[in-house]
Amino acid sequence: FLHLFEEQFPLVQVVGVREGQDDAERNYRQARALLEQHDDLAGIYNIGGGAEGIGRALKEAGADRKIVFIGHGLTPDTRALLIDGTMDAVITQNPQGAVMNCVRIFANLRDGREPTSGVETTRSQVIFRENLP
Repeated sequence: FLHLFEEQFPLVQVVGVREGQDDAERNYRQARALLEQHDDLAGIYNIGGGAEGIGRALKEAGADRKIVFIGHGLTPDTRALLIDGTMDAVITQNPQGAVMNCVRIFANLRDGREPTSGVETTRSQVIFRENLP
């Protein structure tokens, strides 16, 4: 991820990677610290859970419409953040499809077939407020 930014977007400076451990309160504290340390912050990308903590920090700082916020997993919390404009996009996957792929792999191994036989690529979808399912 960081190599991609360096290669494709050399003018974008990544100010650090934080570990939120899917904890909304921890993400809140870390987002508040980032906002205090970097008044020119352009975006936050959250790969884990706990997006509501980041959303709360952005709202409290009055930055919810100024800073691009992208996360993962369409949940009731991320849906609400998309609707109110705090989040700009959510990258999501079909969890049932991922589970079925696991079942197929185990069944293939049990039956002596190629492990990935019949396994489909897990598709990602980018959700915006305008295309919420």
